[in-house]
Amino acid sequence: MRAALAFAAVLLLAACEGPEEPAPGASDTAAPVLGEQKLSLQTADFPVLASKDCVEVVQFYLEAIGGREWDKAALVWDDPVVDAARLEAVFTGYETPQVEWTEPSVEGAAGSLYCSASGTLTDAGNPARPPGEGQLVLRRVNDVPGATPDQRRWTLQSSTFVETLERSKRG
Repeated sequence: MRAALAFAAVLLLAACEGPEEPAPGASDTAAPVLGEQKLSLQTADFPVLASKDCVEVVQFYLEAIGGREWDKAALVWDDPVVDAARLEAVFTGYETPQVEWTEPSVEGAAGSLYCSASGTLTDAGNPARPPGEGQLVLRRVNDVPGATPDQRRWTLQSSTFVETLERSKRG
């Protein structure tokens, strides 16, 4: 009996130390990357995502929406619930979504900064579509000791342009 338990323990340890086999059809680019490594991959392609200037991040997001670049726009959300597919579904009725926005205002609260930008959403591809008013709210952690680069970047917390989108608190 002890020999069988010892053998099972050795097999379990061997399985834990061996390389994990990818799922059939999975590619290296589909592998999940977490934390700072994920941010560094994003900012390598899009350095604006690490900007401390919320105006740059708002502009990046709205240009991505206007260009129907849902993957890029989803990077500003950094939330598994508000992904490219969800953004595409939300804006599906717009040929060319365009937002005219006001200069964002930034306020601080309990170790965080909040950036709010209001505007009007129109469809440049369909001028007959009625405009809609909305607001984006972004958040970042102040430069406090121990804050990670991912926490110190602006991420969207909510948007009210088409439907109310809010972070899931899981991202």
